[in-house]
Amino acid sequence: MKLTITAHAKKQIRKFPKTLKLIVFTKIRKMVSESNRPFEKLEGYKNFYKARVGNYRIIFIKYPKEIEIVLVAHRKEVYKLLARI
Repeated sequence: MKLTITAHAKKQIRKFPKTLKLIVFTKIRKMVSESNRPFEKLEGYKNFYKARVGNYRIIFIKYPKEIEIVLVAHRKEVYKLLARI
């Protein structure tokens, strides 16, 4: 499974403290390795999914052979940022 992280998501992840970065990257690795399991679909958006990491959300698009990380942000901000994208 191929992994792509958008420039916007990379910029957001760089702002996180080290411990949160480690947790987020661990979750992303787990998502890629277990790509056959069902993910939680994001309501109101076609082909968008979400993964929870504490109070943060990873928003991604799942293709047959690729996962594209679109957004990583706090749960209070993530849906506002998603509307802008």
